[in-house]
Amino acid sequence: MKAYKEDKSIQGRKEEIAIKVKRLQEGMEKAGLDAVIINKSNNFAWITAGASNIITRYSEEGVTSIVITKEGGQYILSNNIEYPRIVKEETIEELGFEIKSCYWFEDRNLDFVKEIVGEGRYGADTAFPGAENANALIETCQYSLTENDIARYQYLGDTFSKALEECLSKVRPGDVELDIAGRINEALWKYDIDPVLFLVAGDERILDFRHCIPTANKIKKRMMVSCNGRYKGLVTKTTRFVNFGEPEEAFMKQYMDTLDIENQMMAATTAGTDDIVPHRLAKELYAQKGYPEMWKVHHQGGPQGYSNGYYLVTEDRHGIIQPNQCYCYNPSITGTKTEDGFIVTEEGPLMITKPVVFPAVEAQVNGVTVRRPGVLVIE
Repeated sequence: MKAYKEDKSIQGRKEEIAIKVKRLQEGMEKAGLDAVIINKSNNFAWITAGASNIITRYSEEGVTSIVITKEGGQYILSNNIEYPRIVKEETIEELGFEIKSCYWFEDRNLDFVKEIVGEGRYGADTAFPGAENANALIETCQYSLTENDIARYQYLGDTFSKALEECLSKVRPGDVELDIAGRINEALWKYDIDPVLFLVAGDERILDFRHCIPTANKIKKRMMVSCNGRYKGLVTKTTRFVNFGEPEEAFMKQYMDTLDIENQMMAATTAGTDDIVPHRLAKELYAQKGYPEMWKVHHQGGPQGYSNGYYLVTEDRHGIIQPNQCYCYNPSITGTKTEDGFIVTEEGPLMITKPVVFPAVEAQVNGVTVRRPGVLVIE
């Protein structure tokens, strides 16, 4: 598979931004808009090639906004609190954005937009006076990842996998779910990765709930951890299992059945195909393996990227898979679940997260050998 390297230079980022601005211009032309206002933190990271506009880490909305016009104009709406940091640390002006700033106690964003757009139509990704909803337009522009996007994803996946699995390899019976979540959080923050979702469950809680938020429960024999990590706006997901002592044959068969469903869904996820195809295949596979109703108990995933999930694939919501688009599936059978993000490339699926410390199970997907996680057994 091709190795991607992020171009972090100002020129490299400007070229990436130009590609994304052009996509927005084409989207605005189709929608009849004269400008779009971008405020959501993940969208801000996307259009700026990795910059940040958030101070509240888990807030969807940022403290500065961007305006892109149909002519290609690039503006930042800021205040005197945020201005120094976004200029010095986020290098916004060097990247080609014109800053419009006011004092923190003034509310001049609408005035700034009117100065830029005049009486034209504009859309926004959050609530803004007079704006149309531009979320679908912006998300569509994000589906096909640039080479720099893919390089950032590879960094996220490699670092996320290693940090998470090293933490889980040190868990022992009697450890508390909340403590485990805290250790993972600490490990990821060292690499500037935000853990935006935590599910930690031991033993019977794995059987009782699909979404097991961590509690004061102590781990006894088995643990499942699902975690979503975010780096420079990109989000990916992963699930791992740890067993203390050799797991039962029935459990391992079910785990491998779950993993096979995910592998075959990945194999069916190719550019130009409607993503309802792998979704329907999953339903057939559940039935073939003896679990005909399990697809109804939990969703099967869908496209991700500069979003925790753009949409969940269903018969009512699906779309055409784009080249270099990212997907993540999470088939589950009560007591087991598998989940790793991947990018749809010409060479086959490029895994984002993959086993590093955990045992690997090799599988053939579209003629490419992928390394998938086994269950980590701790004696």
